[in-house]
Amino acid sequence: MTADFLRMPLEERERYLPKWSKLAMEYGLKVLFWGLPMGVPEHVVIVFEDSSNSSNYFIFQRAWLKLGTPEAGKLIRKTRTIIVY
Repeated sequence: MTADFLRMPLEERERYLPKWSKLAMEYGLKVLFWGLPMGVPEHVVIVFEDSSNSSNYFIFQRAWLKLGTPEAGKLIRKTRTIIVY
């Protein structure tokens, strides 16, 4: 997340999750939960369920970071993916 995202109050940050969840559903993903982690460099952790395979997630990620949302590049700049089977 960018400095602009981090400056937002928590309530304003929370408003983005339903929109990102809707975009994820377009790619067959489901947001299981999200949270604000402590002790790691990430600012937000979002757990997605992909019932098909991880290729849907990577296609979604490209849309999320570059194409699919007006805040892409402004609020979201980098992500780290950890796949759990």
